[in-house]
Amino acid sequence: MITSPFSFMSLLMLFITVVLYCEKKLQLGLFKVVPALTFIYFGGMIGASLKVWQLTPEVSSFIGSLKYYLLPMMLFLLLLKNDIRDVFKLGPKLMGSFLAVAASVVVGFIVVFSLFQSKFNTDAWQTFSILSSSWIGGSTNMAATQQGLGVADGSQALTYAFLMDNICASFWLILMISFAPMRKAFNRFSGANSDDVDQIIQTINHNAAEKEDKRGYEFMDFMLTLGLGLAVAGAVLVLGKQVVNPGNLTDDSFLSGLRGFFSGSGWVVILATIAGILGSTTPLNKVKGTDHVGSVLLYVVVGLIASSTDFSTIDFGNAAFYVLAGFMILAFHLMVLLIMAKVFKLDLYICGIASQANIGGAVSAPILAGTYDKALVPAGLMMGIFGSAIGTVTALMLAKVLMVM
Repeated sequence: MITSPFSFMSLLMLFITVVLYCEKKLQLGLFKVVPALTFIYFGGMIGASLKVWQLTPEVSSFIGSLKYYLLPMMLFLLLLKNDIRDVFKLGPKLMGSFLAVAASVVVGFIVVFSLFQSKFNTDAWQTFSILSSSWIGGSTNMAATQQGLGVADGSQALTYAFLMDNICASFWLILMISFAPMRKAFNRFSGANSDDVDQIIQTINHNAAEKEDKRGYEFMDFMLTLGLGLAVAGAVLVLGKQVVNPGNLTDDSFLSGLRGFFSGSGWVVILATIAGILGSTTPLNKVKGTDHVGSVLLYVVVGLIASSTDFSTIDFGNAAFYVLAGFMILAFHLMVLLIMAKVFKLDLYICGIASQANIGGAVSAPILAGTYDKALVPAGLMMGIFGSAIGTVTALMLAKVLMVM
């Protein structure tokens, strides 16, 4: 049994490296359906449940502190690479579909929670809020929302959210992929004109060719990435927890109502997100490698969270009900998606990418987009990035609604 923080971190990094090697280098077909993050989630949870490492106060403190400092850096770097303005150039139907899908997910959470609230634990609003952040923009937002809500690592609320996300979202990706050969039949149902989507594909290819940076990765790119990421993380930690909401606000404090609406941790997440969005519109988004470093931090943060989640502490009867609730939210979302496709004559590709960019985010949306057409991979990525930008803030707002229900 591992009790040393250093040994724990070494094992975690080895496990993450092996998973990513199987996905990136060996290109195992399984990863086309189930993203690497899912394996990292369950691997960390299984390790904690089997007591491969002991969650001593020292190890738990190490996990919490490291995640606390890496999270704002991760958010900033992941958002920095892609100019958020490019999303709006991909066509009003794609953008409109994404926002409508996001709205259907939020409403689905409210409806299911209100109908079955008495069946859930008292902290179920935390579970639903954390999960909603992933289903509006991907797993990047779960860690941010957890910190913003002040939910402890290893809590049942977090465990149930992870369980629902991995089981339900993995099933959704498989379902969306299985729809790929049915494009003609779906478009006959919706009355869509495929030429519109084909034009978007041409636009994406043109934009990608113009922006491609063919120079090699350089030493200063890595140093700029580290310097920028750490500087922004340090700045937003100070602003969020010491300036905007230091935790000792009174009614006489300037703008106390607005500043107290979110906790200091919540403001850290929001400020890091804003910094990434603004930075993406500047020459900073051309620094090579920021997306790679941001992705590494994402895998590490997810691994840290999962590794403090012990499955043996949960009630599997309750867990089954939570998973059922997740599928009900997806069923509501699917119903809205079909109605929207029929009313607005949307192509299957538009519906699928907009949906997966919400439910799966930037990790799996490009996978689905590539299944439809390789030229749509950037569109899936950009939609996922946009979801990451709004997912955390949307989830924190949803938490405020669910708290008073």
